[in-house]
Amino acid sequence: MELSSLFLSLINISMMAGSNSETVYQNKEELQQETKELVDAFCAGDHQAFNRLVLLYQNKIYNLAFNYVKNQEEAKDLTQDIFIIAHRALPSLREHDKFYSWLYQVGLNQCRNRYKKLRRQGFFTSQSLDSSDTPLQLSSSGSPEKDYERQQLIATVRATIAEMNETEKEIIILRDIQGLSYGEISKILSVPMGTVKSKLNRARLALKNRLKSVKENL
Repeated sequence: MELSSLFLSLINISMMAGSNSETVYQNKEELQQETKELVDAFCAGDHQAFNRLVLLYQNKIYNLAFNYVKNQEEAKDLTQDIFIIAHRALPSLREHDKFYSWLYQVGLNQCRNRYKKLRRQGFFTSQSLDSSDTPLQLSSSGSPEKDYERQQLIATVRATIAEMNETEKEIIILRDIQGLSYGEISKILSVPMGTVKSKLNRARLALKNRLKSVKENL
């Protein structure tokens, strides 16, 4: 089986299974320990170890990709590309315990490039921003009227985030949508934790002002 076909199969299986396809860990230390052991094994010649890494992290990377390209098929293709690039580059990673932040850096670079390419092609002008497939979800009230308002709010927030500059958008996605810690974001973006917090505060304020402006213009 070709490398790309293998990864596509793994990704499709995970997407059908949903978030339950990921192993539940008692704490992040357990995940980090298994990750390091798998990276060690892969770099020592055990190529099956990378399949396990894909299964551990593909949902996180898929959600990152989806929040950039806003389309399921594009997000799946982008996720596949990210893991193929990671597979080729992983032997050059010196600090095996830094795989998580390194993978996100690879993912962010690919997301940025794909987003710019699709935008040049006019891809986003034909995409609906109110899809219920988005990872950005609010709890349902059960009322049809409230559910409609909920979907409208999701669409407005998504559209507003999409229009933010790259730095603001990335930090909102990483912290407020994907729930990464300040420390994790600091490693991924290679900036001090204090800078992460100040950038996040500015990004949240910018988002709040944009949403306020949108509401006033409705």
